[in-house]
Amino acid sequence: MKDAFPANPGVSDWLRRAGRVVLSLALDVGIVLVAYVVALELKFDGTVPNESWRQLAWAGPLIAFAYILAYQSLGVYRTAWQYGSVRDALLLFAAVALVTAGILAVNLLLPKRPIPLSVNVISAAFIFLFHGMARMLPRIWGSGSLVPMQDAERQRVLIVGAGDTGQLLAWELQHNRSQPYRAVAFVDEDPALRGKRVHGIPVVGTRHDIPAVLEKHVIDLVAIALPPAQASSLQEILALCEPSKVPVRLVPRLSEIMEGRAQRGELREITMDDLLGRVPVAVDDELCEATISGRVVLITGAGGSIGIELSRKVAALNPAALHLVDINETALYELRNELRRKAANADLVKAWLCSIADRQRLDDVFEASRPQVVFHLAAYKIVPMMEEHPDQAFETNVLGTLNVFEAAQAVQADQVVFPSSHTAVNPASLYGASKRVGELLVASMAGQTTRICAMRLTNVIDAKGAVLSLFARQLQGGGPISVTDPEVARYFLTISEVAGLVIQAAAMSRGGEIFLIDVGDEVRIGELAERLIRSQGMEPGKDIAIEYIGLRPGDKVRENLIGEHESLLPTSHPALLTAISSLTTSAAELRAGIRELEVDRRRTGNLPARLHALARIDRAPTPESTSERLSLQEP
Repeated sequence: MKDAFPANPGVSDWLRRAGRVVLSLALDVGIVLVAYVVALELKFDGTVPNESWRQLAWAGPLIAFAYILAYQSLGVYRTAWQYGSVRDALLLFAAVALVTAGILAVNLLLPKRPIPLSVNVISAAFIFLFHGMARMLPRIWGSGSLVPMQDAERQRVLIVGAGDTGQLLAWELQHNRSQPYRAVAFVDEDPALRGKRVHGIPVVGTRHDIPAVLEKHVIDLVAIALPPAQASSLQEILALCEPSKVPVRLVPRLSEIMEGRAQRGELREITMDDLLGRVPVAVDDELCEATISGRVVLITGAGGSIGIELSRKVAALNPAALHLVDINETALYELRNELRRKAANADLVKAWLCSIADRQRLDDVFEASRPQVVFHLAAYKIVPMMEEHPDQAFETNVLGTLNVFEAAQAVQADQVVFPSSHTAVNPASLYGASKRVGELLVASMAGQTTRICAMRLTNVIDAKGAVLSLFARQLQGGGPISVTDPEVARYFLTISEVAGLVIQAAAMSRGGEIFLIDVGDEVRIGELAERLIRSQGMEPGKDIAIEYIGLRPGDKVRENLIGEHESLLPTSHPALLTAISSLTTSAAELRAGIRELEVDRRRTGNLPARLHALARIDRAPTPESTSERLSLQEP
């Protein structure tokens, strides 16, 4: 056992490095001498004068030393040649040219030249060629593993897009033979690339040639490596691949790899975000940071899907303190630990296990934390569950929201942002009615010290419990995929978008606004299910069935984003609008209705009807209220 480790590993490593250096220098010297020998043989057609050999015997080592000195000075020896580039080749050429110019200058001064000037030029060409080949050997050797996977075992890949992303994938698949993929062809829309080779792989056509290419090259997998500007082509590519039932994957963009969100050579599944084909709504990063930096922030519902993403974004904007409120102890604990690991000062991230329906506990949390910015995300959100449990819809989504607003006002918080829902417009469900009451509370509190605004959100793609996550689970189980109605359609956002836009709303709010997001066109849910099936190389209705189960209680075929008494006004952000209602709400009457329902909701037994009635408490304005509302809209 005592001989298992070397006595002095440092000395052993030094000897190995020294041995490699000596071997490299000896190889370079040998190449220089061989190059001159070959050049002399060529110059004199195999009959080299003895005088030339004698001069080479003493001048050759000096010339070799000159090359070593030039390579060291110009950094040729400091290049990792297994990753050598065109720039490194030019550096090698510059070193050879510099030494050759020096040799020619010396030879011009000699009265007699046993080694002709042309020999120095010819030998320089051989030196550049042989030294370059010697240095590229590690790269050639490293292009395959010691036990490479046989080509027959690797999936044949067609890469759609020969841009930076596609080229990076092709290079990785060529040089990492442990990958289970082999790139065999490109298709690209650039006509100048047609018939050319990229990393030795032919560009065989455009995306319209995909069906023929799949058959001709026996493709097992299609890898889409398109830039964001061409992402709208995804649906067309899926349709072209569908008859061949070849699965389709997406290649992460170079920016995603640089940011550590993906790995080189990775081929990921197509997500719902990809299938929607939307360009994400951008936010003003500087404005958001100015809103959060150096301020105390509190987030209710921090352990939910949106709450977690929002907490991460807020933590990255350098708040003075971040307070996380939730009733899910596991989610809250894990989120706190995650943010504390990344925070410069872990004590600035605090977790509060608290229900927003518990007014006394909530007041204690606000009094202890004294937040300046509040994001109120805590809510129940699954429509069918709220229909079955109307008391929880009221207690959390209505009473809890009022509790948060009043607690924020009690500690004189600067602002509160309340994410509402498109279901609040002409609500058909208890969830929608509860969110509408929250919007009415926002409108009724306009003009106070604490600025409170609402943001009317649409469906969030990657939230827990969302319909699209259900589709993914059903597809993994072999189907069928269940859709409520053939005509049902929705608007969609991503969690990342929502988190950023909620902060944007806080930065823009003056109090009392209901912000809306321009989310583009609505998407038919049945069509989205078809896209998901095609992304797996299967045919809707044949390989995976789509089952229409009928609308659930509280569901609508289509959702409206604004009510009949509302109009839209632009804001300073191109994707954000404000909904202005022609109706008014009495703050006193609304609060009295909520408190009355709080007292006798279990006694009367008609909570759903009364909650819907509360959501319609706003009415046409009097002249006095109209004047007051208009004055609040002025900058």
